[in-house]
Amino acid sequence: MPRPRPEPYAEKRQYPRAPIGVIVRVQFDGQSRHYYSKNISAGGAFLLADEPLSEETRLSVELFLPMLPQPVTAIAEVVWVQRQEPTGFALQFKQIGDAERDAIRFVVNRYLGESVKE
Repeated sequence: MPRPRPEPYAEKRQYPRAPIGVIVRVQFDGQSRHYYSKNISAGGAFLLADEPLSEETRLSVELFLPMLPQPVTAIAEVVWVQRQEPTGFALQFKQIGDAERDAIRFVVNRYLGESVKE
């Protein structure tokens, strides 16, 4: 049974989140699927899906972000599932390099109109 999302969830976020829709390639259990993101942060993303993956699923992800020549890669885990519209699932990055996290932070900050902090 899915765990209820704690409220207020947004206040617990460590990183700013931006409504950036990009293609995300997900690999798990020998399968490869493509999803579209609803929002992204340096800590994770929400992916739209008619049939969301199960909580606690570990996966490899590639995010094809604007302004970046290469996809950002990470190991992530499904931390919650949303079954009402828009259906999908939230990922939390569990293993991600500093350069990859900084690249996501750069894109999110640019989208939100914030100055990039060094």
